[in-house]
Amino acid sequence: MNQPNFSHVSNPTDYMDIAVKKVKDHFKDNFRNKKVLDLPAGNGWIGEVLTEYGMEVISADINEDKPNFAQVDMEKPLPFSDEEFDAIICCEGIEHIFSPFQLFTEFSRTLKKGGILIITTPNIQNLYTRWQFLCSGYLFQFDPFNQIPLKDNLVGDKGHISHVSYGQLRYYTEHHNMKVEPPTGGRMKRIILIPFLFPFLLIGIWWNYRDWKRTSGYKSQKEIIKHLFNLRVLLSRSLVFISTKPK
Repeated sequence: MNQPNFSHVSNPTDYMDIAVKKVKDHFKDNFRNKKVLDLPAGNGWIGEVLTEYGMEVISADINEDKPNFAQVDMEKPLPFSDEEFDAIICCEGIEHIFSPFQLFTEFSRTLKKGGILIITTPNIQNLYTRWQFLCSGYLFQFDPFNQIPLKDNLVGDKGHISHVSYGQLRYYTEHHNMKVEPPTGGRMKRIILIPFLFPFLLIGIWWNYRDWKRTSGYKSQKEIIKHLFNLRVLLSRSLVFISTKPK
């Protein structure tokens, strides 16, 4: 199997729409002098939309075929200054690299105080993915039959190699003294599963509550249960994780 240079969706997706809306809502229509990093930029749609609102957007990707993009390898330190961006959007990118924590650290470094970070990634919390893992031994969108052989001398898309959970992203956020905002998800799918899996959801809520009480019982951490059992988190293909950097 040949290693592709990059991959992206050809048309705007639900999680892209959500990312754009979250940025707009965060700035409350005050878009002047706002600088946004879109990495990986894929087809460039997010940058085009935010530019129309008056924001300055740096579209960055590993794709060498996009001369108007900044060429950036997410496995390496980002070539940007500390606190350079008011918002950072990373749609379906963090699962393509070996070191998600390192990339998050770079996002935290380059994000301004008061800024917003939006990360979307395949949702390994959703019900279908849990069911598939139980039956097949691998997660939806991370099947071993579709992984791309890695070659150190090539710079390109490695495919889905790191499944990143809500718990990991929450840990990264709190480690960098940032604030976790309520997560959401893209378009909900396979809603038909709810009646069949409802008893398991009740068990899951009880299990989460028991572990919360046993390990810490901190009031601030109780929101984890609410976030994990958000209907969109349970049913959407993509997790939309949002964090902000305090002023």
